[in-house]
Amino acid sequence: MSVHLKRKAKQSLASHLRIIAYTGKGGVGKSVISSATALKCSELGLKTLLMSSDPAHTLSDVFGVPIGAKETKIAENLYAVHIDPVDEAMRNYSTIMEYLVELFKVKEVDETIAYELANMPGSTGAAALLKAEDYDSRGSYDVLIMDMVPSGEALRLLYLPYLIGRFSRRLMKMIAPAANLGRMLEPITGMPVPSRKVIDKQVELLDKMEAVRKLLTDYSKTSVRLVMNPDTFSIMNAKRTYMQSSIYGINTDLAIINKIMPESVKDPYLTKLIKAQEENSIRAENDFKPLPVKKLILYREELKGFNLLKKASEDLFDDEDPSKVYYSGKPLQVLTRKDGLELVMSASLPSRDNIEVERIGDELILHLQMDFGRSEILIPLPAITFKYKLKGAKLINNALHITFGE
Repeated sequence: MSVHLKRKAKQSLASHLRIIAYTGKGGVGKSVISSATALKCSELGLKTLLMSSDPAHTLSDVFGVPIGAKETKIAENLYAVHIDPVDEAMRNYSTIMEYLVELFKVKEVDETIAYELANMPGSTGAAALLKAEDYDSRGSYDVLIMDMVPSGEALRLLYLPYLIGRFSRRLMKMIAPAANLGRMLEPITGMPVPSRKVIDKQVELLDKMEAVRKLLTDYSKTSVRLVMNPDTFSIMNAKRTYMQSSIYGINTDLAIINKIMPESVKDPYLTKLIKAQEENSIRAENDFKPLPVKKLILYREELKGFNLLKKASEDLFDDEDPSKVYYSGKPLQVLTRKDGLELVMSASLPSRDNIEVERIGDELILHLQMDFGRSEILIPLPAITFKYKLKGAKLINNALHITFGE
């Protein structure tokens, strides 16, 4: 590995923490690819932390060393940590949860059900993401590789500060001193009043969530990377994540198709599978344009241990710095119009005469006539479009404008 590449990698991250979040459906190999990426970054001289919230403790299996809740050095410049999202959620949210439980119990809700109701959807996922902000503020690492699946609920929860707004937070800070007075009125109202501790914790949590949102939406710092296998289901899952990340303003800079059968395999039994993988890979590369797509073969043995991870990292990144931002762009924009909505897709598409648009349920299908033949692109639609009908589509300056209305 060249000294020049190491120096260049160090210089590019001199001022901030680089965050790369690998996501994909279960079984696609994102833990292995996260580990290979982290190993490559560490070899470039970047102090790298690999973080996982997988309850199965996958990182320990991949590296063959114990990895727990404390940051563990597993190689030169390489550290790993396994966080428990439930513990993180309780650390950030327990005070507020206890108040909500008391509120439900006053209404004679069973205590077990009260805790279920008080546990906001996505709170454990959001708590795992809050940990990234902790590492960014500490400034101890050059690169943070996150082996996790940021769910839609967690991402939506991080936008809660926008809904409540700065005015509401200032108002909560103003009324906090009067919380003790409010508790004197509990016998009259029959409802528990939040203590000053609850209000302060709520303000603190909202401020942290806003800091995380700013961190995640900073294209120079944070990227989501999609991991998929060359099959229809995992590719469709990756498309949904791509769309969702775009809606929330998070940059996706790279897609990786993993576990592709090598060309050297000639077994007749696998002919049909190999052909399907080839077709799915070509279709995925076309569907994700202009997003860069990398490919990794299915190896003869399970990718475990430093030697095999090093081999995978070289096959995947060669002489590149994997911490760089491979692509920066917003593939999908949702624009509100007086009479409905407009979706704007930036993509490499053929002329307007070769595009047909069809809506089926919560998906949009683009029928394209390409150089290699007819192709269909499935686009998962955001929930806001569900109440509208598809009105039409136009290709303007290589961007597809799709209109929805009553």
